[in-house]
Amino acid sequence: MSDPVDRFAFGANWQRYLKGSFTPERAEIARRQLMAFLRLDSLAGRTFLDIGSGSGIHSLGAWQSGAAEVVSFDYDPQSVAATRLLHAAAGSPANWRVMQGSILDEAFCDALGVFDVVYSWGVLHHTGDQWRAFDNAARRMAGGGRFYVALYASEIHIDPSPEEWLDIKRRYNAAGRLGKLRLELWQLWATVLRRDIRNIAALPKLSRDYRHSRGMAMMADIRDWLGGWPMEFSSTAEVLDHAGAHGLAPAAVADGNVNTEFLLVRRSEAAGLGLAVVDAGPAIPVLRAFTDLPERPFFIFGTARGAELLVQRLRRRGGPELAGFIDIERTGRFMGLPVLSVDDFAASWPDDTPVVLSNRHVLPNAERLRGRGRTALWNAHPLVISLNYRGP
Repeated sequence: MSDPVDRFAFGANWQRYLKGSFTPERAEIARRQLMAFLRLDSLAGRTFLDIGSGSGIHSLGAWQSGAAEVVSFDYDPQSVAATRLLHAAAGSPANWRVMQGSILDEAFCDALGVFDVVYSWGVLHHTGDQWRAFDNAARRMAGGGRFYVALYASEIHIDPSPEEWLDIKRRYNAAGRLGKLRLELWQLWATVLRRDIRNIAALPKLSRDYRHSRGMAMMADIRDWLGGWPMEFSSTAEVLDHAGAHGLAPAAVADGNVNTEFLLVRRSEAAGLGLAVVDAGPAIPVLRAFTDLPERPFFIFGTARGAELLVQRLRRRGGPELAGFIDIERTGRFMGLPVLSVDDFAASWPDDTPVVLSNRHVLPNAERLRGRGRTALWNAHPLVISLNYRGP
């Protein structure tokens, strides 16, 4: 792989994170979230491969979860150095190896062998050849293995669009120190402060609470997002099609603000692993405006921040009547409207009642509804991301 001259200094950013933000608490948050998405309580007896280890925090989490062997590698020498700092802090365990290498180097990858868990979060799309990187990673799965991968999702971004983000990333990497700082503050204003000066007083708390996002630090993630280059976007459908060519199917899919996370297993092995394959089903149309919905009462699936943003948008710009909300964890009332369980909604409303999916679990929630004969579904999570960025 040849390096572009404006390649982002990923490793320098992660070393800065370790020096200024890393704590044992953040490590434990990262470990718990890793294990929760893997659908595992422990890694005892399992081997773990961390592709693009970055700060090393998730390699540390795998080792602390009892992995029999952890192998961490990164293309960026400074990221390798960052991971080695955590390896040394853990006592330099012999069953955790850290090395420099490229996922695009087939000979290097073949020499690694195969692993029970292959992990690559927000990495493969930065290699310059995402699908070759994906292929090489998928081949590292042992029999009965799990592949946990997160990739930048094209469908998440409405405004700014993927093309606009690529231009922003190019400008960030070409900028000097002050130019980078200006873009970082712009991103902080748009995404964290939500363009509301009243939120500045809450910034210290928002920064502290950000540790609950995989143990990360707010400014480290902002720099990583703005600077991440080279860069490719892909849709969920493209990822699942590519995974299918390897015989892999999703046991979990979750959309984030920028990445979509996939837990992939061999379709033939899913049942033996105690995992159910998520049925992607027909493509779910993306909701860009409430006026795109049929003129009849509709429901919003979810009762969190995304649902609030959608209601604010609806009240400002109009659209069909919002009849209520659907949620898998609560019932009662929310924002003055009823909250129904999936079963109660299915039993009491017509089959053609539109449902707008507001949170990151688009495919699992769509599968729940389709299992009850509901197909009038719209994916509003990209609109939520845009509203969180631009405002209602």
